Amino acid sequence: MTGWDSLIGHQRVVQSLQRAVTEDRPNHAYLLLGAPGVGKRAVADTLARALVCAHDTPACRPCGECGPCGKVSAGTHPDVWVEEPSGKSHSISTDQITELQRKLSYRRAEGRYRVVVLDEANRTGTQAQNKLLKTLEEPPEGTVLILCAVHPGQLLITVRSRCQKITLGIVAPDTIEPWLVDRHGAAPHEAARAANGSRGLPGLAVALLDSERSAERQARLTGLSEALTGKRDSIDLLVTSVDRDRAACEEVLTTLQELLRDAMLAGAGALTDPIHPGALPERGLLSSLSPRQLADRIARVEVSRERLRRNVGPAVLLEDLLVYLSVESPRP
Repeated sequence: MTGWDSLIGHQRVVQSLQRAVTEDRPNHAYLLLGAPGVGKRAVADTLARALVCAHDTPACRPCGECGPCGKVSAGTHPDVWVEEPSGKSHSISTDQITELQRKLSYRRAEGRYRVVVLDEANRTGTQAQNKLLKTLEEPPEGTVLILCAVHPGQLLITVRSRCQKITLGIVAPDTIEPWLVDRHGAAPHEAARAANGSRGLPGLAVALLDSERSAERQARLTGLSEALTGKRDSIDLLVTSVDRDRAACEEVLTTLQELLRDAMLAGAGALTDPIHPGALPERGLLSSLSPRQLADRIARVEVSRERLRRNVGPAVLLEDLLVYLSVESPRP
């Protein structure tokens, strides 16, 4: 299943893009926005297949059966390219954009359209974005660019203003759960666990079906719970685990916010199910804080997340945050 029906959630987005394909009026550039794992790349790949699909009926594109659809899925279609971050800096470089523009100067090989997907476009440097701007302003005929990013602020305003912005929201866990069973063969209890811990992100839900990934996540939860009590060994272990790894630090910050959110809801007596049931001790610092105090700490984590985006070192940032959260005494 490689058509629009293979996507989970995002019905309005799918309908809009499908209409653009059916009417043969795609925008020259799209900016897909959303959290990692929400399905940006899946939407981009489906749109790429639809634009080069050879099916006679536009409404049936992508058919998933024709030669062009198969080539896109295999990564061998001459008119569909994917640019991803690379190198030690894990970024899309100016050299990559230069090479992309060189290839775009040639005629299309076989398709009605030529499609370029820039995955993790937010990791494109300023100089490279400025160079890409020329292509966005004067795209070659029949060329569609699809940029994927977490949020618009990670790209220059001149870049994002030349794209049609499409935001992908989270998917309800009760939608993800049957999808994991039907599409990924998960046992019902495994699907329920993964869907509940997915934060509404289908990609993360699939990853959580893996026992090793699930064990890593549980170890992180245990470590954070202990770190919040001031246990120095747990703080040191978490700090070491994110050394120079911004993605890992971002994951820890997200999990930390979820634990604080669970504690806030429990303290307020809310009936909402926790994201991480059983992860927090019934007694301890978090249970002694009021919902407002916990909300202040959630905001503090968000400030740390913004500092991380401004290139503060992950290890130093996380250590400062965990020490603050574990020793700061409750305020009246």
